[in-house]
Amino acid sequence: MSSLAQPQGVRRLAVCAISVALAFSGVALVGVAAQHYSPGALPLQLPWWVLLLAYFAALQRPIVYELNQHARITTLTQLPLAIGLVFLDPHLHLLVSALAAFLYVALRRLPLIKACYNVSLAMAEVGLASAVVSLFGAGLEPGARLWLALLTACVVVDVMTNLVIRLVLNLVGAPQQGKHLGVTVATEVATSAVFSSLGVLAVATIWTDAAIIVVIAALGSGLALAFGQHRRVAQQVLQQSQLQQFMKGLGPVDLDDPASLEVLEHVRVLLYAERLELAVLTDDSWRRVSTSQGTASLGEVAVPPLALELLDGAVVSPDDYMSTPLVGSLDLVGILTVRDRLGNVRKFGMRDLRLLEVVAAELAKALERGQLQRALQLAATTDPLTNLPNLNETSRLLDELLAQHPSGVVVAAMAVDSFREVNDTLGHQVGDELLCEVARRLLGGYPGACVGRIGGGRFAVALPSSLTGSDPGLFGLRIRSEVEGGAQLSAVGTHIRLSVGCVRAPDHGTDGATLIRRAETAMYSARHSNGGPVTWEPAYEIEGQRRLAVVMALREALSSGAIGVAFQPKVSAHSGEVTGVEALARWTHPALGAVTPAEFVPLAEAAGLMGPLTTTVLSQALTACHGWQRRGGRIGVAVNVSADTILDPSFVTEVAALLASINLAPDLLTLELTEGVVVHDAELAVTRMTEMRALGVKISVDDFGTGYSSLTYLKGLPVDEVKIDKGFVDDLTTDAADRAVVRAVVEIAHALGLRVVAEGVEHHDQDVLLAQLGVDEVQGYLHAKPMPAFDMGQWLRRREETSRRQEIPQC
Repeated sequence: MSSLAQPQGVRRLAVCAISVALAFSGVALVGVAAQHYSPGALPLQLPWWVLLLAYFAALQRPIVYELNQHARITTLTQLPLAIGLVFLDPHLHLLVSALAAFLYVALRRLPLIKACYNVSLAMAEVGLASAVVSLFGAGLEPGARLWLALLTACVVVDVMTNLVIRLVLNLVGAPQQGKHLGVTVATEVATSAVFSSLGVLAVATIWTDAAIIVVIAALGSGLALAFGQHRRVAQQVLQQSQLQQFMKGLGPVDLDDPASLEVLEHVRVLLYAERLELAVLTDDSWRRVSTSQGTASLGEVAVPPLALELLDGAVVSPDDYMSTPLVGSLDLVGILTVRDRLGNVRKFGMRDLRLLEVVAAELAKALERGQLQRALQLAATTDPLTNLPNLNETSRLLDELLAQHPSGVVVAAMAVDSFREVNDTLGHQVGDELLCEVARRLLGGYPGACVGRIGGGRFAVALPSSLTGSDPGLFGLRIRSEVEGGAQLSAVGTHIRLSVGCVRAPDHGTDGATLIRRAETAMYSARHSNGGPVTWEPAYEIEGQRRLAVVMALREALSSGAIGVAFQPKVSAHSGEVTGVEALARWTHPALGAVTPAEFVPLAEAAGLMGPLTTTVLSQALTACHGWQRRGGRIGVAVNVSADTILDPSFVTEVAALLASINLAPDLLTLELTEGVVVHDAELAVTRMTEMRALGVKISVDDFGTGYSSLTYLKGLPVDEVKIDKGFVDDLTTDAADRAVVRAVVEIAHALGLRVVAEGVEHHDQDVLLAQLGVDEVQGYLHAKPMPAFDMGQWLRRREETSRRQEIPQC
């Protein structure tokens, strides 16, 4: 396990172990070295406190630089080290070095672990240097042998010290990259040789003339200052380069993205900190990310105590931490805090604070870009009403689920059948509440499932077949039992009804888009099976392809004028006189064949083509009607109109314009509406119907008795006639209930001053019975089938001729 992956406590324990090992090795090496060498005849006796001051001064004036993002320190301790090796007893030398290091860390108030490390490292340096000198023999006298021994000892000690520092830096979270290791070691050896040579020169000079030590101290101090200044300038240049690279590569930062932790780890290393804490303000709560030498944590926290204080700017604390606000384009974004500067060189200062402020400014922009990017991504993948995945995201999540469970996944698509009714009668707000309630029940019933809203009032749920069983139908039944039932929406009570279609992967498809499409295909079939569930079959695919082909062909037919109109007459139930005709759309496609209105009209409504279709039929019907009037007849025409069309405010104007352009009397036009028109918007429906009647156009309620209204509904509608549905006529002669319904409709309609028309009359006994029940007009195959306009004109002419012959008295 790498050091970056280890917990912080383990790393601190490792540093403590290294410190203990260094201290013991220093004591042990001094003990061994004292037995093998001793200085020769000395020209002077150097007091121990002088060496203590020399060590302390060297530690106080370090040459500090940071190479390749690593803290690096070089001091003039080679001077007192070399002098101590020659002029002081090894054991006393060890104590003096340790005492100087202790005074240094105490004055700096370094943390305990850093203090122990510094003291133990000083002891190890003296022990190792003493051991190296002892290898050159006892009783050394001034000369090349002594100078070589001192130079070797100082260089070895300095290299060992920096290797130990590198080891500790790796443990605390600033690892040395391998590509820089050779350059760093070469730099250390060269630097160490220069200052070690200065230490050897100092020993040689003191041996010759003790007074020259003052000059040596001045020379060393000047050299240290010059070298330190050079390194500070070089470090600033390096830091600027690192900052530019960081800013150049900084993209949007999203705390929910694992890649953001790498960005914050880069910031921590850039700022030479052991710990970084980022508190980000999201809505009314704070989220905190903490990184510490490779480990990270994310969670919600209370408002940071520095939040108000930092509004005035960044702060640097003597306790070795810095904090600064992250200010975005409009307001406070968060707070960035770094703690415990890496290395044993120094604490955070003003130069570090300025760098922190620059990094914080860029990080604030990156966080804002991350929030914007996440918002855009959320908008692109999430349904804003229910917060469920939308169609595209549901398909993607289903692909992931299929990859995880290739052996089997069950998908159910469902339509909320009551959605349109609730939306149209109770308003969009209640309709939205209905969808949210369905989403809540789906999530509550299947918390681990892939649940999405795939459009309008349609949802999809997917689970591995290991959790649902191999039968998709049973899964669909459980969904209906979980979701269907009463629901209290605002102050309104309603009932949730579903139509459910199911598929199973891989039998019915191997990708999310295909499975959802086929589940929806089965769902549409379930609407004709009391809500299902219906499991997809290949035949449904053919039906779906035909529906698509019909819609595409219908668009082309409307634009090219391929939609025709057939006419079926209505006759008086008592006299047999022709009272009018009904216009019926007819369409024959070269490839699709004859497409019935029962097939293409619902598809036209779903595809938004009812407007053009109605205009086409209405225009042809009025033109044909005008032609019949020129032959002397006064035969009106009836045209079926959908709910969406009649409620359109521009339709009244369109009808008026068509009547005027053809020069046809408005009372010759009857618009046949189903009862469902009233369900959409009763008040608006009455308004539009009243406007039509104001033009002189008649209004008829078609298919009466099969929709939503009752007989009492008629009293509030501005209509002229009622058409009894064919379903009540088929069994009229054998079913007493049907006769009772027809009788009731006739009585109430006549009481309201309305005509009554019966559709679907095919037998003579039906015709006779309807006349007996009081029906005014009849329509059906018994009298004539639907026919083109020309044939209708011929039929009317023959009918008139027959009527005239019957009126001429026979001689």
